[in-house]
Amino acid sequence: MRKSFQAEMDGTQQAISQIVCWCTTIALHQEFGVGKTRLDRITDRMNELEEQNTSVIMIPDSNGRPSKQKADSIRESWLAGIVDSDYRVPMLRAPKNRKEEQYRIAGNRAAKIAWQIYAKAVIDVLHYGSDRMTRLLKESRANYEQLNTWGHEDGMDVAMEKLRRCAADAMQSADLEVVDLDGSSSEAKVEKEFRRQEVEFIKRARAQALGRLGVAAQPVNVLADQNVQDKIHLVMQQVSQLPFQRRRT
Repeated sequence: MRKSFQAEMDGTQQAISQIVCWCTTIALHQEFGVGKTRLDRITDRMNELEEQNTSVIMIPDSNGRPSKQKADSIRESWLAGIVDSDYRVPMLRAPKNRKEEQYRIAGNRAAKIAWQIYAKAVIDVLHYGSDRMTRLLKESRANYEQLNTWGHEDGMDVAMEKLRRCAADAMQSADLEVVDLDGSSSEAKVEKEFRRQEVEFIKRARAQALGRLGVAAQPVNVLADQNVQDKIHLVMQQVSQLPFQRRRT
C-alpha cells in the first residue's frame, strides 16, 4: 500500500535526524578522540534535552496550540554566541519540483533540531567552546557530504550501512539500527509516537481550557484508554479551534 505524503515526510525527517546524529558522533570520535564513555554521556544528555523540548511543545499556548515557537526559541538560546544553530543538509542537486522542495525544507528543519539538541549535549558534557563547536559542525557536515558521495556511487542502502558501521565503531555498539530513508520500517513507530503526543497535548489543552472556565476542580482525565478516539473527538470540539490534528493526503 502506498504511504501518504505525511508518512513519507515523517520517515524522511526521522532518517535525517539520525544521519545528523551519526555524522556528529563519528566526527567526535574520529576528529576529537571522544570515546564510548563520553559518547554515552552525551546520548543520555540528549535524551534529557529531547524530553525537555517535547514538554515545552506539549504545553498549549494562549491559543490552545502546541508551543513550537517557544521551543524553537529555547533551542536557539542554547547555542547563542557559541556556534551556529542552523544545519543545512548537504545536497548533490537542487530540488526538481515542489514535492522535493517540501522534503528539503522539512529535512533542513529536522537536521537543525537534531543538531541543536546534540550540540547542547556536547557543550553540557564536554564543555566545548566556540572554536571546537564550530569545527564539530564543519566536520559533521563533511561526514554528511561523504554519505551523499557514497550514495551517489553505491546507492543509499550501501551508503547508510557504511555510515552505520562508522557510528557503531565510535559507540562500540554493533546493534545500531538504520532508519529506512523512506520510513517504511519505522512508520508504525512514528504514528504511535504521534498519537501518544497528541493525546498528551489534548489532555493539557483540555485542562487549560477548564482552568480558564473556572472549573479546575472538574476531573480532566477524560482520555482513558477505552474509547480514546471518541474522547479525542469530543475534546477537539470543546477546546476552541485546536488545530493540532495532522493533515493527511
